[in-house]
Amino acid sequence: MAGPTPAASGRIFISYRREETAYPAGWLFDRLADRFGGGQVFKDVDSIQLGDDFVEVITTAVASCDVLLALIGDEWLTITDEHGRRRLDDPDDFVRLEIEAALLRKVRVIPILVGGASMPRADELPDSLSKLVRRQALELSPSRFEFDTSRLLKVLDWTLAEVRKAHEDAVSRVAPAVKAPDPSTTEVEEAPEQRGQPGQSRTPSVPPVAPATPGGAQPPSDQSKPPDKQRRRLSSRARILAGAGVGVVLILVLIVAITANSRTTPPPDGNAIDRQGTTQAGGGGIEVDSTPVTSGDGIRLTGLRAVSRRDPDPPSVGDTITVSYSLTNVGDRRLQLEYTFVGVRNPANDNMDTEDMNEGRALAPGETVNAQGRILLDSAGRWQLWPCYVLSGDRFCPDKWQVFFVLAE
Repeated sequence: MAGPTPAASGRIFISYRREETAYPAGWLFDRLADRFGGGQVFKDVDSIQLGDDFVEVITTAVASCDVLLALIGDEWLTITDEHGRRRLDDPDDFVRLEIEAALLRKVRVIPILVGGASMPRADELPDSLSKLVRRQALELSPSRFEFDTSRLLKVLDWTLAEVRKAHEDAVSRVAPAVKAPDPSTTEVEEAPEQRGQPGQSRTPSVPPVAPATPGGAQPPSDQSKPPDKQRRRLSSRARILAGAGVGVVLILVLIVAITANSRTTPPPDGNAIDRQGTTQAGGGGIEVDSTPVTSGDGIRLTGLRAVSRRDPDPPSVGDTITVSYSLTNVGDRRLQLEYTFVGVRNPANDNMDTEDMNEGRALAPGETVNAQGRILLDSAGRWQLWPCYVLSGDRFCPDKWQVFFVLAE
C-alpha cells in the first residue's frame, strides 16, 4: 500500500453507530488513513478501562481531534435501546456524548449523510445537539463512494489546513517578543533600597541640589543668573508648555464633538439604510451590497464582504466562500448576543447555515464585533447568503438581511 499522501496535519474522529453504519465507517476509515495516516484517524473509543469515567474518556478523545465526522444513517435518529427508549435521549449514549463534546469544545463537526439519509431537524434532537443541524453536511453513498469521498477529502484538506494555520497564528501571538533591556530602567531596578527610603527621589538621573556654601556664596554653576531667577524662568517655561498642551486638548475635543454631532442618527426603521453605499465586488466577481444598515434591535451592519477561494476566477462547485462583516451596537443599552452566523440556502433551498461565532458575547453601546462564516459550494446553481445574528430571547436579525447571491458553475 502506498504511503499517506502529503496533506494538512490534523486528527479526525469518526462518530458512528455500529448497528447501522459500521461498514461505511470502516470504508471511510481506510480511505482517510491512506490519505492522512492511520495515527491521525480515530474510529472507536476502545480504550475505556474498568473504573474509568467514560464521559471523561470520550470528551478527552474528541477534544484531542480537529474534526469530527458524524455518520448519520436512516435510523440514526430513531434507533432504540433494549428498553425501547430512543438512544439519542439517553444522556450516556456514546454517539450523543461524542457529538456533544465536539460542539462544546469547538471541534469542527461535519455531518456525513449515509445512504440517502436526511439531516434531522432541531426539534427532533436533544437541546445539546440542536446546533448540529446548522453544520453543513456531505452525502456518502455506497454507489458513488469514490466520488463522495474525494469531495470529503478536499473539504478535510481545506479544514485541517485552516486549523493548522489558526494554531500557528495563536503560537506566534503568544510567543513574547524579546527586547534588549533599557539601561536606565535596569539602573532603577538595581537600587530598590533607594525607593524604600522616605523622601528619596524616584528619578535618580536628576542630581540633588548642592547645599549653599558659608557666607552665602553659591556653588559653581554653568549659568550666571541667581538660582531664584533661574527657577522662576523654568517655572514660566513649564507654565507656557502646560498651557499649550491644554489648548491642543481642547481643540481635539472640539473636533471630536463636531464630528460626532455631524453623524446622522439611524432612523428607527427595522432595516434602515444609514448612508448611501456602493455595491462592491468580492473575490471571484461576487456582488455584495456593502451599504451599512441598522436593524430594529439597534445593531448596525458594516463591512459586508464575500471572497471566493478561487479568486479571481468565478466560483464553482467545490469552492469555498468566506463571508465577513461587523456588527455595532448603536443603541443606548447593552445587548446580549447569543451568536452570529451566515445564513445560507443552497440551490435546492436547503438550510446550510454556517457555524456559530461570538457565542455569549455582550455588546455595550458603541461596541463592535467582527463575524465570519465559510460556505462550501457542493452543488451547482444559485446560492443565497446573508449575515445574521441572534440576541437573547431568540431575537433574530431581519429576514435575509442584505442577502446576496453566488452562482456556482
